[in-house]
Amino acid sequence: MLFNYLKIALRSLVKRRVFTAVNLLGLTLGLLTFLVLFAYVATEWTFNDFHDKKDRIYRVAVIEGNGEAEVFLPPGFANILEDQFADLDHVSRAAGYIGNGLVSIPELNIAFKEAAISFVEGDFFQTFSFPIRRGNADLSAPQTAVISSQMAEKLFGESDALGKSFLLSNQFGKNEFTITGVLDEIPLRSDLNSTIFLSIHFLQNEANRNGNNWADPDGMDSGFTNLYVLTNPGVASAGLADQMTTFFKRFPGQNDLTIHLQPLNEWHLGRSIDDPLPTFGSRATVLVFAAMAILILAIAYVNYLNLSAASILTRLKEIKMRKVLGANSWQVGQQFMVETLLLLVLSTTLAFLGVYLLETLVVAVLGKSIWLGALNLPIFWLLMVALIGFCSLLSGLYVIVLASKFDKKSHVDFKPTGGQLVQKSLVVFQFVISIGIIISTLIIRDQLSYMQNRDLGMNLDQLLVIYGPNELGENSQEKLVSFKDRLSNYSFVQGLASSNVLPGRSYNFSAAGITPMVSRPEDRDQSYAMGIIDEKFLEIYEIEIKAGRSFSPNETMQGWYGSRKLMVNESAARTLGFDSPQAAAGQDIKWGEDIYEIAGVVEDYHHLSLKEEILPMILLPNEGQAYFSLIVDPFNLESNLATLQATFEESFPGNPFEYYFMDDQFAAQYAEDQQLSKTFTIAGVLSILISCLGLFGLAAYAVEQRTKEIGIRKVLGASSRVVIQLITKDFVLLVLVSVVIAFPLAWYAMKTWQADFPYQAGLSVWTFALGGIVTLLIAFFTVGTQALKAAWSNPIDAMRDE
Repeated sequence: MLFNYLKIALRSLVKRRVFTAVNLLGLTLGLLTFLVLFAYVATEWTFNDFHDKKDRIYRVAVIEGNGEAEVFLPPGFANILEDQFADLDHVSRAAGYIGNGLVSIPELNIAFKEAAISFVEGDFFQTFSFPIRRGNADLSAPQTAVISSQMAEKLFGESDALGKSFLLSNQFGKNEFTITGVLDEIPLRSDLNSTIFLSIHFLQNEANRNGNNWADPDGMDSGFTNLYVLTNPGVASAGLADQMTTFFKRFPGQNDLTIHLQPLNEWHLGRSIDDPLPTFGSRATVLVFAAMAILILAIAYVNYLNLSAASILTRLKEIKMRKVLGANSWQVGQQFMVETLLLLVLSTTLAFLGVYLLETLVVAVLGKSIWLGALNLPIFWLLMVALIGFCSLLSGLYVIVLASKFDKKSHVDFKPTGGQLVQKSLVVFQFVISIGIIISTLIIRDQLSYMQNRDLGMNLDQLLVIYGPNELGENSQEKLVSFKDRLSNYSFVQGLASSNVLPGRSYNFSAAGITPMVSRPEDRDQSYAMGIIDEKFLEIYEIEIKAGRSFSPNETMQGWYGSRKLMVNESAARTLGFDSPQAAAGQDIKWGEDIYEIAGVVEDYHHLSLKEEILPMILLPNEGQAYFSLIVDPFNLESNLATLQATFEESFPGNPFEYYFMDDQFAAQYAEDQQLSKTFTIAGVLSILISCLGLFGLAAYAVEQRTKEIGIRKVLGASSRVVIQLITKDFVLLVLVSVVIAFPLAWYAMKTWQADFPYQAGLSVWTFALGGIVTLLIAFFTVGTQALKAAWSNPIDAMRDE
């Protein structure tokens, strides 16, 4: 019996080639989108789940009285936690990315800059289950390192890296590290990603810190480490966190803090959308993508149902004959179930093939790799089998309900009269989703354009940034000054500044304990973003000085501690209690026990992207060496860059020459938003395409159903325009209803989305109008093809057919 059903199903699908092709296209597109987004969601949802002790690993977070959460804590707390709480198996300190610098092996003539370098606990790899290819990954000795397999290949090629050494030049000087372990490929779904892991015990020796005493791994003053705790089996984290909170509240000034232990499985997406604790990913984005996957799949299946309804009309004689010959409703329905099953299996196969063939394109669209292993999970296959089974059953039920309406006297002349309301409701459902996605895409683009084109309070045009040297050797100050002097003498260099901070690249550090001369209670928890610049920085970036003056060359040479001068932005001046920039300029403030003078107040410029609020910021004078910012003549740029490279390599031998253009770097902050916009655009195109396929099917259904009526109207003199209006008016009305429903839903969703941005483009009525008009035009064109076909048909053929 099943074989006969399959044979008849194949014949039917081949006979109705157009409907089969459209059905197959719609289902394949819907399933392909679903599979891609499912893999993306599964990738994000399963981050960090490969660690063997994942259920016992937590990140320590401190929630201040103002509700702000902090996960960068003084490393000295690790010793206190281990000593005071027996429920802790171990506490690991990790300081990410503070070791970035120049990696070199002189005898192999290898030298390159590396940013992904972290200092971690000696037994870090006993707590976290990273795959180890070679060695024991023991970092208990001070000058030891564990590197990734990619880094091993970069340094030593095919040779075994275990036991070999490399040099690292960074803020802690030039030091040699011996490799004790080589990691296998770090899983894609890991939030802890570094190419080089160094022993944090290296920093316990004061001489190794090179004057950076803030980096004391046992210190209590600077919060630069994450603390990861491994609890004993069976310990409840909530109770342990309460004990920690009670313990620390005994210390002076700590009565309003709360300790929270953030489980490993919440590091990436958090507990909820409004989780106050920092995360590596965005739960809201993942939920949006999950909803998009379900909705587009729903659109594809609704499209299939509508097309099936249109095709069933042409098969009424087949259904009648089956009933006349004794088939019951269930047997008739089974035939259509098998056809649906066959189409779904074929479209699923094509969708799977598409996912693997288009993996590179998918990565380009999403902006990140996806874990295709998610498509091999048992839960996924259970979901797919259930989905295919349910859809096949639902399609068969429609025919069963239709066939059950036949009675003994009406087998031959029965025609279906119901179902239009359901079909039209499904079309409205499709277009509500499609219009919502289109409008959301336009609003995301508006917000992105607004952020990229808003006045930043500074100028980034023609600015070339050269990375400073990591290895200076002796007479470092003289080398830096000499290099700047040589660059200033080139005619194509129209301006030059050095700094340790740059717009778009965070701040140098944050500091608290900065108060007016008479401190206030609100000063206790206030911190300030700190940036180190020279006397030319503000001029080069065209940042306006609202009051006072910039630093002098002498103050830059002395540094902030020697000159006791600093500058503040307008937000910092207000935070310190000054009524205006003029009132702040020239005044003294306290930083701990030291007194500093405010040399000047700068305008509140957007140091970071417009996704971030402008923070109270303090600028410190120093001869920065991390970055050189140059205003360069754009003519003969290639030749000028070659000159700059030669000068740099001559001034700082052994340091690679690296540069970028400032406007490109600043725009890169919006890369995630651009990817979101791109994804929504593609989703909008797919949803409207699939929805129009459904509309095409419903229009074809209407034309088939009204063939006799159209023929009679044309015989009686109706023009093609009248016939087109007859067919299209109902469908245009459906799309208009969809627009009315979609507008408030899209408005609410996008208003909620924009609420996360401190600087908003707002919602324009023209954006909604454009989305609605575009959808109406596409829908009219889709229905119009069927209407034209009916208008141009020969009425005699219609009458003869009837």
